[in-house]
Order: sequence, then structure tokens, then C-alpha cells
Amino acid sequence: IADVAVKIPKLVKEIASAKKSSEGKVSISNLSALMKKMPHFRKQISKQVLHLNLAEDCLKKFNGGIDKLCKAEQDLALGTDETGQKVKDLMRVLLPVVLSKNFENYDKIRAVLLYIFSGNGTTQENLDKLIQNVHIENDGDVIRNWKYLGVPILSSSSSQYQKSSRRDRSESEQESYQLSRWTPVIKDIMEDSIENKLDSKEWPYCSECPAALNSSGAVSARNKPKLNQSEDRKNRSRLILFIIGGMTYSELRCAYEVSQSHPSCDVIIGSTHMLTPKKILDDLKALNKPLEPRDRKS
Repeated sequence: IADVAVKIPKLVKEIASAKKSSEGKVSISNLSALMKKMPHFRKQISKQVLHLNLAEDCLKKFNGGIDKLCKAEQDLALGTDETGQKVKDLMRVLLPVVLSKNFENYDKIRAVLLYIFSGNGTTQENLDKLIQNVHIENDGDVIRNWKYLGVPILSSSSSQYQKSSRRDRSESEQESYQLSRWTPVIKDIMEDSIENKLDSKEWPYCSECPAALNSSGAVSARNKPKLNQSEDRKNRSRLILFIIGGMTYSELRCAYEVSQSHPSCDVIIGSTHMLTPKKILDDLKALNKPLEPRDRKS
């Protein structure tokens, strides 16, 4: 949507300048009518009008409240606002979401979960109040069942859950969109693998990447033979990841981004299935068996 918001005005200006009618502000809604009057753009009508209408519908939906929900989710996930300042009171970020009548129950549940995750769990009393005030008694298991995955929901839980250390992306966050500041953990794993920085204790079966992939094995451009596109692609190394239990579309995008930032390596990612915000909560709601301990002896 952010890309569309940038490209649409450019398209408007191009068409307006071709028509020599730059007076006033041309909106998306009357852009299709403007194109129909211009013979030069009639060939593009079938392609452009449909996309413009879709973009307009998406923007209406987005500006109808999704933008506020996305901002709250980003602040809760990162613990910082769009300026990089630490959020002092996460409850003040959560309340407008859970008290709003414009959001569905699953939207509110995601916000509640992010609030709980940010504090490594909450008290039983606080959890009961959240479930009651948000009116999600029938969907309470969606929150409680995270304990089966080893994620603490109650801060008094005996299980010790430690968050993995993350890469410093403060510089890249300034260039990213405000509503997509959070970076999936899988991107850290991809980049650490290519740069041979994975912890051998956590990843004992991962072999080191060739030196040509990381900075320690840089090759001079003078001594490097010129290859055509097909030969260059054959010589590129591959990093293959497979996620058991589902993969999100944002994690899929990470594979593309890392491949673009590391030209010497193709990142290939796969999973058992794709996850959407609704599906992952549906799966959690149906989860009723605890995760068996890894070190269980027969």
C-alpha cells in the first residue's frame, strides 16, 4: 500500500502533464475518467483502471482503522515508537485497540499477545481481566495455549524463557516504512548463516558457508572472470531453509531481501504450509497437547 501511495501520484502527474491539465489536484477516483478521454492512454485502460480501483479500495480500508492497528502492533512488538523512543507504558498503546469497536476479536487478541510477550508474561489476575474486558472468553485458549510452545503467558511460570539476541537494525529501521519496522527473526538467522555467525550450540548441524559468501573471502573484481547471467547463477551458492509448522509471508519476503543484499548467495525458503494472522490463531486455539521435553529419556 505504501508503494502504491507513492506510485499513484506519479502516474497522476504523468497523465495530467500529457493532457496539459495540471490545474487542481487529480484524485484516484477520477483518474480512470481522465484516461478514457485520452486516446494515447486507451491501450492502458484495461490494465491500469482495474489496479487503480483496487488500490483505492485498499487505501479506503487501510485508512479506516488498519493504519492505527498496525502502528499499535509495531509499537508493542518493538517496544519503541516510530521515532525510536522507548514506549514507557505499553498498556496505553494496548487499550485503544482492545476498547475499539472497529476491530475484530482476533485483532484484539494479537495486540494482547504482543503486550504479554513484551513483558515475558503477565499475572493470572491481569490475564483474566484482559480476557474479560476484551470479551474474548470463548477465545481464551488462543492466548493460554502458547504455553504449549514454551512461550510464557504467566510471569509466575516455572519455565525460563529467554529471548534470543537480535541484530541491531536501528539504521535500517529509519529507511523502512513506519508500519513495518519489526523484522522477523528468520532474517537474522539467514544473515548470520551467510556470515558464519550462527551459534554452533544452537545450530550444531549447520555447516559453514563458503568464504566467498562473507566479507572475509572477498575477491578482487580485476581477477574475477566475467560470466554471463546463466553461468553466474550456476556459481552462486544456495542457503536452503525449511520451517516446520508454517511460514508467514513476511518471512518469505526476508528470503528475497537477503538474496538481494547478498548477490553471491540465493536464499531458498520453504515450509509445511503458509501462515496468515487468522490461521496461526486458529491453530493455537486447537492446540491442546503440551510440547514434549527434548531431553526426555526412554
